[in-house]
Amino acid sequence: VYPNPVSDQAYIDYRLHNESVKAKIVIHNILGSTMSENELPYYESRVKIHTDELAAGIYFYTLYLDNDGVLTRKLIVRK
Repeated sequence: VYPNPVSDQAYIDYRLHNESVKAKIVIHNILGSTMSENELPYYESRVKIHTDELAAGIYFYTLYLDNDGVLTRKLIVRK
């Protein structure tokens, strides 16, 4: 994710090697509640994450491939 910390929107570059895989990024707050979900289409290579609706603080984003969480990282939102 870049930029991180973020104020209004961030980007994730990605590349899927198999078009049958369903991929998404889910943003959770520190308590684990889902704040947003972003599908990752096979035919694209970048997704924009809108964080302007999130309060300042620490969040986590998780990459899901076929509904299995495979990677979690920290996202800092600053206002």
